[in-house]
Amino acid sequence: MNPTATGYMDNGGSDEMDDESVVVHQVAPKDYAGREEERKKRTLRRELNSYQVTMITLGGTLGTGLLVASGTALSQGGPLGLLLAYIFLGFVAYCMMTSLCELSSYLPHKKGFIGLISRYVHPAIGFGLGWTYLCRFIFVPPSHINTAAIVMSYINDTTDRPSINPVPSAAWRVIFIVGVNLLAIRGFGRLEFWLSSFKVVALIVLILFGLVVDLGGVRLKSGNFERIGFRYWQPPAGPMGHGVRGNVPDPNPTQTFLGFWATLVRVLFAYEGMELIGVVVGEAANPRVSVPKAIKQTYRLVITLYITTVFIIGLICASNDDTFTGRRQSRGQISPFIIAANNLSARALVPVINSTIIMFALSAATSNIYTGSRLLYGLALDGQAPKILTKLAVGGRPLLALAACSAWCFLSYLGQNDGKANHAFDFFVDVSTTAGSLSWICIFWAHIRFRQALQAQNQPLSTLKYLAPLHPYGTWFSLIVTVIFAIFKGYESFVKRHVGGLIAAYVLFPWFFALVGFWKYFKHGTFVPLDKINLQEGKREIDLEEEDYFMRKAGQPPQSWWKRVLN
Repeated sequence: MNPTATGYMDNGGSDEMDDESVVVHQVAPKDYAGREEERKKRTLRRELNSYQVTMITLGGTLGTGLLVASGTALSQGGPLGLLLAYIFLGFVAYCMMTSLCELSSYLPHKKGFIGLISRYVHPAIGFGLGWTYLCRFIFVPPSHINTAAIVMSYINDTTDRPSINPVPSAAWRVIFIVGVNLLAIRGFGRLEFWLSSFKVVALIVLILFGLVVDLGGVRLKSGNFERIGFRYWQPPAGPMGHGVRGNVPDPNPTQTFLGFWATLVRVLFAYEGMELIGVVVGEAANPRVSVPKAIKQTYRLVITLYITTVFIIGLICASNDDTFTGRRQSRGQISPFIIAANNLSARALVPVINSTIIMFALSAATSNIYTGSRLLYGLALDGQAPKILTKLAVGGRPLLALAACSAWCFLSYLGQNDGKANHAFDFFVDVSTTAGSLSWICIFWAHIRFRQALQAQNQPLSTLKYLAPLHPYGTWFSLIVTVIFAIFKGYESFVKRHVGGLIAAYVLFPWFFALVGFWKYFKHGTFVPLDKINLQEGKREIDLEEEDYFMRKAGQPPQSWWKRVLN
């Protein structure tokens, strides 16, 4: 048989070629077509570029945690405490993202970071975390929808000129629930790109608005142009907050510290969502290149925007404002930017800022539902959820998993009564922060074991596409901080919401350990020794997809692609 009959290779005139090489080459084109067709049928479509992945993650991160929950955090921690909390947890979030980047760039798992945790830590841990982290996508979207509906009901409302929207909030909830669930993969990626771009631009505009207000560039309610400067950083408003016991400021130093600690809970809720990128990687085109790029874009944008925004918030809004202390009916206007706009003589900005908050909330809800459906799909693909959830539509959407996540949006009706809206939001924060802290803990744990496995198996670090800059010190420090935070985060919940708040703050911990024990008991298995962890499973597939991406981008046919790979 002529070895060059299929155009495989030219041995420089030599006719020497073993039979194994000929056989492999002869079936390669046919095998390629079959592999490509099977991949399209059974897996999510890799159609999202790095910018779309970044914007989807930003969509799930930039939500009501920054624009709404920051109001309560400002009251509890003060302008200085709020800024320090965002800087401190921003560092922890940076370490988490770099750990996730190193793991995902080496082997971008289609099951997301849950699959990586199952591999590097233990399948039981991955199973428990997968179902626990899924709770975030059950409770966060209704929280955002609830906030959007309340704000929509009072979109033109000011503190002294109420104007109630004629459409009831219950109707807005239905509209929002339907609206956030009608996007396909490619359509969602493109729309979320523009929505998240709008959110970034809106944050920049709000920052400039705050600077203008602080520097005296607009007329205040008193009728004067007055420079605020750092007035709210001085007593009695600041620099630290007023604790969490009731609505009366407490000068006790212990309460000041506990108020700062409670602020950390709100700040973690705002930072949560950055790890969503570890779930979306299953649909990223050329993940070896796009995932590290998307992760670096995400943490740079989020941390910079967050710290700048909360600094401005501390300049334009007093932490002892009547809206926070309860002496004035907030009617859903607890956002510091709305409070600042209400202090101006011109009230036209109030509905504009309200509309911005609605856009932030709905974009975050859409991104969370989208990502939750992919997480549920990954669990089913791994045999940890009903197999029927792996069924995909023609466009590559996991419709049944999407429907299962979307159904929980009706929990937003728990806050239908405006008087209970903030109460329901606080319960959602309690549950969500537990799921988020557990996911960060497991990511750090997986990263530590991954590095230890590389060392145990004498794998050089040069094989990695990305190296976490602060490992191991930053990883260990952030792991310890997150564990401490997860254990003691329920103080505010107990003080303000008593036993119900305490249950909401910690209920996911027994849920997580029960799931881990269930999987361990029925599936058995032990922690794999570091020198036995499989660092190659699935890597060949990612290598082929990477080669496939570059060859298709260069316009070369599949036959040339196989020639390059087999060489």
